[in-house]
Amino acid sequence: MLLAFDLDRTLVTDDYQLLDRTADAVTAARRAGHHVTVLTGRARAAAQPYLDRLEVVGPCSVNHGAVVLGAGGVTLRRTQLSAEDVIALLAPYVDQHLLEFSCVVDDTLYVRDPEHDHWKNALTQNRLVERFSSDYAHLTDKVVFAPSESCAHVSEHVGRILPHLTRYLWGDGFLEVIGAGADKGTALALIAEQLGVPRHEVVAFGDGLNDVTMLQWAGHGVAVGSAHVDTLAVADEHIPSPEEGGVAAWIERHAL
Repeated sequence: MLLAFDLDRTLVTDDYQLLDRTADAVTAARRAGHHVTVLTGRARAAAQPYLDRLEVVGPCSVNHGAVVLGAGGVTLRRTQLSAEDVIALLAPYVDQHLLEFSCVVDDTLYVRDPEHDHWKNALTQNRLVERFSSDYAHLTDKVVFAPSESCAHVSEHVGRILPHLTRYLWGDGFLEVIGAGADKGTALALIAEQLGVPRHEVVAFGDGLNDVTMLQWAGHGVAVGSAHVDTLAVADEHIPSPEEGGVAAWIERHAL
């Protein structure tokens, strides 16, 4: 069996803690002979402490499904936004000083205002923050708009001008945009193939809008905690939050 986990609010609590019971259950599942992978919207540097604690060395994915990593951190597949798409996406907003954005490339954030409070947390996660410039020409893992009253409008605008891109508008106001085929479902299909696990033996756990394709692709989808309504709609079952030991209890019942 392949157990595929989202991190935040699935394995990790609201205050970013990976509880011992959860980590121990995941470790026990691996020792029982199951494969374990993580698919997260976090960049690699931000995910790495959790990957280390869970002893996940690959394959796994970061920046949703944009970057699929194998053993030793080797990149198995990378699905990015083209520089042209990024420029088209951001052109209307570069000079709007009330709308902050970042272009995420590996562990570097290219932002409109590097001094803005929204990006200070990145510096505590071993990530670089650089200023976005008009000659930006990088293939990009994802574009993130910081919370603003404009984000819903931006999402609609992106859907009109760049309909091939995938958008995640979060309840806390953040908007993320990724390239076509950079979702977690596509990444999970590749990970299962790499491990030689058939689809019907894959169990995926998640709570967010970005977990929908992963739960849809898996043979069995598990929504966790206060899951998004779209995630609940595609899940085969619903378990409690990480604070309540949802994943740990599921593993103890079904995988050990």
